[in-house]
Amino acid sequence: MNLLNLLRYNFQFYIFLLVIIFLPLSKEILPYAMSLWVLSGVLLIRKRKFENFTSNKLFLFAPLLFYFLHIIGLIYTNNMHSGIFDLEIKLSIFFIPVIIVFISDKVLQRKDIILSVFVRANFIVSVICLIIALNNSIVRTEQGGLIFEFSHWPTVTEGFSFVKLINYRYSNLSHAFLSIFQHPSYFALYILFSIVILLYFIKSGKQNKWFNYLLVVYFSGFIWLLGSRAAYISYFIILVLFVSYLILKYKRYIVILSGFIVVLAAFFIILSNKQLQKNLKESVSIVTNSMTLNENSDIRLWLWKSGMQIFKDNWLFGVGTGDIDLSLDTIYKEYGLELADEHNYNTHNQYLDVAIKLGVFGLAAFLLWIFGPIYVALKKKHFLLFFFMLIVAINLFFENMLNTISGVSFIAFFYSLLIAGVIKKGT
Repeated sequence: MNLLNLLRYNFQFYIFLLVIIFLPLSKEILPYAMSLWVLSGVLLIRKRKFENFTSNKLFLFAPLLFYFLHIIGLIYTNNMHSGIFDLEIKLSIFFIPVIIVFISDKVLQRKDIILSVFVRANFIVSVICLIIALNNSIVRTEQGGLIFEFSHWPTVTEGFSFVKLINYRYSNLSHAFLSIFQHPSYFALYILFSIVILLYFIKSGKQNKWFNYLLVVYFSGFIWLLGSRAAYISYFIILVLFVSYLILKYKRYIVILSGFIVVLAAFFIILSNKQLQKNLKESVSIVTNSMTLNENSDIRLWLWKSGMQIFKDNWLFGVGTGDIDLSLDTIYKEYGLELADEHNYNTHNQYLDVAIKLGVFGLAAFLLWIFGPIYVALKKKHFLLFFFMLIVAINLFFENMLNTISGVSFIAFFYSLLIAGVIKKGT
C-alpha cells in the first residue's frame, strides 16, 4: 500500500473517532465533524465489485429514496427556504450509501474500538455534567457554611423529596440543568445506545465483563436523572429483552429470579415519574374509551392531534418539504394552542412529520428504511443493529430527530457503520 492510500484509510478511521467524540460533547462542532465524515467516504470512492450489495439493496437505497422524496417535495412547497434548510440538515442521509459502500477495512476491523470510544466519551461527558451540576448545587448559608441544595427553585419546591425533584425536572441534577452539552433527550439516546454497546460486549465476552456491568448500572442511573420519557420506555424494552435472553441462555433459577427483580425494580422506578404515568393513562383512555383531549391534556398529545389533522387533509402527497411550520401554526391557532404557536413547536413525532411533509409515499419510504433493517437484523440475529434500530424507532415516535444535527448525525453515523459491518463482514 502506497503512502497516499495509507493516509486515506487512516484518515477515515480517525474521522470516525472524531465524530463519536463530538456527538455528546458539542453540537456546534458536530456539523464540521460530519462534513469530514462525508469527505472520508468520498476520498475512498473507487471501482468496486457490487456482489455483496445486490442482496442488500434495502440498506443502501431506502435512506437515499427517503432523501430524494424530500427533494421532490420542494416542487410543490411554498416555502422554498425552509425546504432547502431541511435538506441541508438531512444531507448526511444522502451520503449513507457512499460511506457503506466505500468504508475502509480498517474502520470495520476496529469497529469495537470505535464503539468503545463512544461509550467512554459519553461517560466522560456525563461525569463533567454531574460535577458541574453538583457545583451548582452548593449554596452558602446565612451563617457562612456550605450546603447542597439540589432544587433549582428551593423556595418553590420546599418539602420535595430528591426523587420528586428529579421526576418533575426541578433539580440541578435533572434534565436540561444536568445535560449542558446536548438536549437531554438526545444525550439520553446516546447513553442508551452506550448501554446497548456494553451489553453487546458482555454478550460477546469482550473486555472486562464486571466493569461493563458497573457502567450499565451507572448509565441506567444517569438516564433516570435525564428524565427523557422516550429513553425510559426504550430502556425498559431493552432491559426486558436482554433479561429474557439471559434467562433463555442460562436457564438457572438465580438468573430468572435476579432478572425478574431487576425488571420489576426498573418498572416501578420508571413509573415513579408522575408525568409519564399521566401520559400513559391518558393515551390508554383515548384509545380504549375514545376520550377527547382537554385543556389539561399533555401538550405533546395536542401536537400529535394537530399533526394528524394536517395529514388527513393532505394524506397523498403531503404539504411539501418546507410548509409544515406554516400548516402547524394554522392548526395551533384553530385549536387555541397559544404556547405551541408562540414557540413554534414541531410535531414531536418524526413519523408524523414525514407524513405531513411527504404524504403516504414519504411515510412508506421512511417506514421501510427504519423497520426493514429491524426485521433483517432480527432474522439474522445481529444484536447491535437490531437494538440500535429499535431504540431509534422508539425515540422517533417522541422526537423529530432527523430535523436536528444531533439526531440525524447519530442515526446516519451508526447506521452506516453497523450496516457496513453486516454487509461486508456478517458481524
